[in-house]
Amino acid sequence: MFDTSFRKNNVVKLVDSIMGSYKTTRMIEWMDSNPHKKYIYVSPLLSEVGSDGRVHKALKNVMLEIPSDEITSKSESFLNMLKQGDSIACTHSLYLNMSDIHFSELCKQGYTVIIDEEVNVIDGFDKYSQSDLRWLLEKEDITIRSEDGMVEWVGKRDKIDKKHKYYDFVQYCDSKSLYSAKRSDTIMVTQLPIKLFEVAREVIVLTYMFKGNVLDCFLKLKGFQVEDFTEITCTKKDKDSIKELLTVIPPSKKISGYGLSATWWAEANAKSINDVANFIKTNSLSLGLKGDDVLWTAPKARSVKTAGQKKNLVKPKGYIIDSTGVPCYLAVNTRATNEFRHKKAMFHCYNRRPLVPVSAYLQDYGHGVDFKVFATSEMVQWLWRGCIRDNSHMIVAIASERMYNYFMEWLESES
Repeated sequence: MFDTSFRKNNVVKLVDSIMGSYKTTRMIEWMDSNPHKKYIYVSPLLSEVGSDGRVHKALKNVMLEIPSDEITSKSESFLNMLKQGDSIACTHSLYLNMSDIHFSELCKQGYTVIIDEEVNVIDGFDKYSQSDLRWLLEKEDITIRSEDGMVEWVGKRDKIDKKHKYYDFVQYCDSKSLYSAKRSDTIMVTQLPIKLFEVAREVIVLTYMFKGNVLDCFLKLKGFQVEDFTEITCTKKDKDSIKELLTVIPPSKKISGYGLSATWWAEANAKSINDVANFIKTNSLSLGLKGDDVLWTAPKARSVKTAGQKKNLVKPKGYIIDSTGVPCYLAVNTRATNEFRHKKAMFHCYNRRPLVPVSAYLQDYGHGVDFKVFATSEMVQWLWRGCIRDNSHMIVAIASERMYNYFMEWLESES
């Protein structure tokens, strides 16, 4: 079991700087100048922290090991590296799935954890229906802690084996990762163990537009202090130089009234879906763009064909795959990757809001997410996967009226 007397870190250090300000480059340089430290470098993408990724290529004085599943599981490999005190590079998903035994080793070794882009610390819980949750509450199999909404299993366990309907639910309760909003007992979220931040000697997060966003609210709720990390200096970028590199296309008259929210997309009919596809295709054709030049985003369920898919998909003819067979679609929450820096035109077709359970829970406990900050940061992070990363001229087309207005407001702002 994890030693409850561990040294408890309650500070997260922050590098909050715009895309293209070389925050990752500066952080790598800082690591190289401090090779005596033990590092865990965490990135959302395996391509960034793999053996051929830019982090490994740039480091000269620090060797980052990569957990592998060649002999054991990646989790076991990760644990062995922690025990040896190796510096490690891993993805968000591997870092977020650490157990108490990992936490114990991480604490003993005194690691500096560097998280490149915000981790998804809180998510909606939809594994069970509203009826299931009400039934558990009425049966008094679960209780909800008043101070933070944590869901606890207090019912019988003798018949709950791995095949039982509520086996997974009990596991969530036992790991103290399931929480309920105040406004409704059946609005639930999962939260990552706060020990992910507490057991490190220091935690540094590289991000943009942190204040008012989900991670900011979560850390406040958990009582963390957030401080600027002042040992690196990022390159300042003014918006005038960004404006010179952009051609911004507003929503067309045909789609300007479309909500394009998650709910809208879930209910949209074939004509509406086709109108969005035509927004991508018509603008691309008029600008003389090929599939190799274009990247677009919308909800995955309406963009990618899956088994049993019956709903209409966005299919902009000529802009579904590029000449190499790679999709022109890119998930809306993609960050950190440089793989699409050749793309000359970015079509954003999704009106972004935090998941309702997430925003409801955080607001109910006094730390509501700033919806404008969330939407704008998500959008600009996605847009900056394109060629503007290389200071090349780029076309930005935004289908949602709300998101277009937010982008233009951001573009005119100083920060």
